[in-house]
Amino acid sequence: MVKDKDIIVLIHGTWSSGQSWSECVPLLSQAGFEVYCPDLKDHHLSYQQTLTAVANLSLTDYVADIERFIAELKQPVWIVGHSLGGLIAQQVATKQPSCCKGLILLGPAPMAGIFSLYPTMVLSFYKHFLQWGFWKKPVLPSKKVLAKYCMNEQSADAQNAVYESLVADSGRAYTEMAFWFLDSKKAAMVHTQHFHAPVLVISGTQDKVVVSNIAKATAKRYKNSHYILMKGADHSYTMGRYKHQTIEHILNWIKQHQS
Repeated sequence: MVKDKDIIVLIHGTWSSGQSWSECVPLLSQAGFEVYCPDLKDHHLSYQQTLTAVANLSLTDYVADIERFIAELKQPVWIVGHSLGGLIAQQVATKQPSCCKGLILLGPAPMAGIFSLYPTMVLSFYKHFLQWGFWKKPVLPSKKVLAKYCMNEQSADAQNAVYESLVADSGRAYTEMAFWFLDSKKAAMVHTQHFHAPVLVISGTQDKVVVSNIAKATAKRYKNSHYILMKGADHSYTMGRYKHQTIEHILNWIKQHQS
């Protein structure tokens, strides 16, 4: 059990909202955590509304919103980030180290400087980048991408249920990640060198939208990190077949690093 009601903040990924953690929250609450699942900026809106609301948001907009949310909790927290949320979690934690008891990353999106042109990752998003003005257009959820690259080890029913809940995401944020070397503001940069809190990075052998090499390279950027590769797991660590294994890894690791 967790002493003194530790707080854990769960940051979701692309096309999602805080609701994507719904299967994890009871498990973490039962373990004694106070659990928060904030929506990334404007991701609480309907699909149609997000088409315009999020298209031109920067990674820095997402980070600033989560920074404010965590600051209001008035105590250091465990920060968990999935996919795009994994990159945002790193930026929040490394900008404000005192707010973070530990950082847990599930298939984290690549920070600036990490190679990401793996075939399945390119195939997941190349159509968006073929459009003129892709940097200011929304990244639309794709049922094919979800089934083939994100939830490839889940049932068709699970894939369909998740697809119905998805919203559009930011073309600007994806441009900042994909073309970080052209971004003068370095929005996808993470300054890891002075971050000393423990870091857990989890990936899956069947994660095709953020391949395990990304997670492994991310773990190597931190001085106090541990990397776990889950055999058979796809990108949907927070639900379905591999949810319990993911939560077990998180709880065991936190127990080892509680002060």
